[in-house]
Amino acid sequence: MKKKTPLTISITILLSAILLFTAGGFAMQRDRLSSASYDSMARRIVASLNPARGERVILRFDPETMPEVLEPLKRLLEEKGAAVESLAYGAAPNFEQKLNETDIYIWLPAGPRALTPADQALLLGRWLDAGRGRQIHFHWGDGTRATDGITATHSAEYDRVYFDALDIDYANLDRKMESIINKLRAGEVHVTTPAGTDIRFKVGDRPFCKQNGDASKARMQTARTRIDREIELPAGALRIAPVEESVAGVMVVPSARIGNVEVKGIRFEFTAGVMTKFSAATNEDTLRRTLESATALKHFREFALGLNPKLITPPGKQWVPYYGYGAGAVRLGLGDNSELGGNVRGGAVRWLFFTDATVTVGRDTLVRAGRLVARL
Repeated sequence: MKKKTPLTISITILLSAILLFTAGGFAMQRDRLSSASYDSMARRIVASLNPARGERVILRFDPETMPEVLEPLKRLLEEKGAAVESLAYGAAPNFEQKLNETDIYIWLPAGPRALTPADQALLLGRWLDAGRGRQIHFHWGDGTRATDGITATHSAEYDRVYFDALDIDYANLDRKMESIINKLRAGEVHVTTPAGTDIRFKVGDRPFCKQNGDASKARMQTARTRIDREIELPAGALRIAPVEESVAGVMVVPSARIGNVEVKGIRFEFTAGVMTKFSAATNEDTLRRTLESATALKHFREFALGLNPKLITPPGKQWVPYYGYGAGAVRLGLGDNSELGGNVRGGAVRWLFFTDATVTVGRDTLVRAGRLVARL
């Protein structure tokens, strides 16, 4: 299993990950990229962080996955006056003490054998919740997903897309996010798909997480939730836990894998954010057992909208790039939404991707058939 971010730190989540995400499993297929690509990644990280002189940084790295970025990143951070320690994934003596002395924690791309032990993940979550630091991290290989949320086969083509997606107009991305936030707050949000998803909700005054690439200390002063302190690169997703009582309607998932079992024709019905009925055309018993063992999944978790114009599926490929952060991609989630400022607890989480969704607020269409059409 890939490294865990502090977004998924509880034992329940670890168990649900075993239960729900064992199918698939990503395999990194890479070709060698130019040194300029790694230098560019390093510069993007430093620009996002805007580190102050004297800030202390841990670089978590995998020697088997993109080790070429480590040295240019360390050099650029030290040129800014930061104190840098490089730390490989896995066991780490005195980790709690190191973390207590750290201002910035950077998860560099890692392969499936690069593990962060559960005790370290718990400490990282507490560190973030205490407002003591900030993070940048890359899911990279395991961010490449099938629409049912299962990790897909990552390839060199996706590497090139992800590197390119780091080079965008971040100020413009933030302006777009602010415009969409205003639209989403204006009324009831309606999400539909050709397969039959038809769900409505309101966001109220819930906090939006803007994954706009800004990991600066100044941005952390306005952080309201844990994930505001966890900055993803490539950037691009706007995330919200809607007001639970406002969520009503149907979510239709054509096919999803649970462990090694494929469940087809899934239909979830929600009232006040709670799943009141579910069905499946095949293997419904597997779905039932899963929902009974991880009851948090009977709750609507979140709505996310991707806005990065460069995160596109490469020609001839089918996987969703980087957790649906590409422009027009919609992600709906089930389960615990506490990290987003919601009220659902229990640990278990599952994301589902809809690349053909339409999103409207009143008469205003934001996304039509998977294409961002909002006037921003």
